Amino acid sequence: MTDALPVIPPTFDAVSRWQAIVERRRAQMDAVYAEAGMSSADYWARRAAAYRKSLHERVDQDPFFMRVQASVSPESEVLDVGAGTGRHTLALAPHVRRVVAVDPSEAMLSLLRQDVAAAALSNVEAIHADWMSAQLEPADAVICSHVLYPIADVVPFIRKLETHARGRVWIYIRVDPLATDLGLWKEFHGIPLQDQPTFVDLYPVLLQMGVVADVEVVEHRFTLTYASVDEAVAQVRNGVCLREDDEEGTARLRALLERLLTRTEAGRYGPPIESARSAIISWARRT
Repeated sequence: MTDALPVIPPTFDAVSRWQAIVERRRAQMDAVYAEAGMSSADYWARRAAAYRKSLHERVDQDPFFMRVQASVSPESEVLDVGAGTGRHTLALAPHVRRVVAVDPSEAMLSLLRQDVAAAALSNVEAIHADWMSAQLEPADAVICSHVLYPIADVVPFIRKLETHARGRVWIYIRVDPLATDLGLWKEFHGIPLQDQPTFVDLYPVLLQMGVVADVEVVEHRFTLTYASVDEAVAQVRNGVCLREDDEEGTARLRALLERLLTRTEAGRYGPPIESARSAIISWARRT
C-alpha cells in the first residue's frame, strides 16, 4: 500500500525559482541582442525621457506613494533604491526632511536632478551607484518600487534594504505581469518573451529569508504611454530588440502599434489596460 501513496516533493526553493525566472528572461534577451549586434547596456538611457513623462503623472494617486507618505513625518529620512527618474523621490520630498535617491542609470538620475532643480528642492540627493556597491547611511524608511524584476541575486539585495532601514522597508512589485514588449516579442522572434517575476514569486523568497511581511494588493491603473506613435515605435523597437536601421522590421512594428494603441484622455498613446494590480510589501527592520 505504501507504493500507492503520493510522493512528497523535495523542499521548495523559492530563491532558486526566482533566479531561474530572471535568468531565463536575461538569456533570452541577451541572445537576441547579440544576434542583432546590439547592446542592452544603455537600455534605460534610451528610455529615460519617455519613461519620466509616462509615469510621473498622477503620482499623488499612486497607492504606494500614499501608504509611504502616511507612514513618514517631516523629520523622516527616506532612501529610494532604484529611484530612476525620481517619481517617488520628487513626490515624497515635500513631506520629509531628506530623500536620498540611488540608481545605476546616470541618464535617469540626470533627469531627476533637472526636476529637483526646477522644483527648487534642497533636501534631495541623487547618487549614481549600483545598490550593492553603494556606501550609504541608513534611513528611517527604505523604498524600492518596481526594481527587483531583473535582480537574479535577490536575497543580498533585500537584506541590504533591511540593514539600511532604521524603521520600515517598503517594496512595490506587480501582481499582474506587465508586458514590457506590449506582447510583440513573439511577432519578431517566434516565441513569447519570458515574463518577469511577480509578487507570487517574491513573497515565498521573503518567507524563505525569514521575513514575514505585511501585504496589501492594490489596483493602480497605469501603463507606459507615449507622446506619439513615433515615440512608441522608438521605445518599443528597443523593447523588442530591433535595430534602428531595420526598416522592414520598423515598418512592421509601426503597423502593429497603430492597431494596438489607443489614445488616452490626456492625448497620449498606450495599450488597453485589463488589469494592473501591484502588491505593497512592508515590514519593520528585525533586530
